[in-house]
Amino acid sequence: MDFKHNLLAIAIAIVLAFFVGYGIEVFSDSPEYQDFCPNLYDIADEVACTNTGGVWNANQVQKGERGWCVNKIDCNKPFQNAQEKHDKVVFIVSLVAGIIAIIGGMNLKHDVINRGLLLGGVLLLLYGTIRYWSHANDILKFVLLGIALVILVWIGYKKLK
Repeated sequence: MDFKHNLLAIAIAIVLAFFVGYGIEVFSDSPEYQDFCPNLYDIADEVACTNTGGVWNANQVQKGERGWCVNKIDCNKPFQNAQEKHDKVVFIVSLVAGIIAIIGGMNLKHDVINRGLLLGGVLLLLYGTIRYWSHANDILKFVLLGIALVILVWIGYKKLK
């Protein structure tokens, strides 16, 4: 294959990964940190701070300074829970789309398209796994790496006979 064919295969892979990634965001929005822990630092008085759900910090104020408003310590926990749920959706959709792309790439007869789909499928598997990696336990990580290894060996065996 010449340079143009390789470039087209890489372009197909990248656009496929972006297409699926963006599609996930269209139908399942990422949680926004500001929705769970709004910026309260500009609030200048204690009453307004507590009315917006913040905590007035006057403990570390030096002489002549006023206090400031901060988020409650636990505002991050609901955000992390929402982020984990979204990352799980990203993982599942990317995994399914990646496997479909790999299978499609294995079965198509056109070299440029099948290489693009294969690479795009691998990128999707990688993307979904990276997004969910920090939430997964060690056993799931081990299983995911095993599945990835099997898929890569299978592709190598089928394509590099």
